[in-house]
Amino acid sequence: MLVQLAIVLCSGFSIWSLSGKRYRLGFAVGLCGQPFWMYTALTEEQWGILLVSVWFTFHQARGLWAHWNIH
Repeated sequence: MLVQLAIVLCSGFSIWSLSGKRYRLGFAVGLCGQPFWMYTALTEEQWGILLVSVWFTFHQARGLWAHWNIH
């Protein structure tokens, strides 16, 4: 139940932030939610969701790098 709550909160806030003026924070929070997505995908053997999670992780890290100037 806690994993599902973390998924809802992180994903929901990330999408909300990315669609508004707090897009930088959206990348960071979205990235924090990815371990919960991956854990759920692995334990439930949902391989398609796992691949999408890896894809989202890559692009959220890319957005964090580009918009927070962490280089």
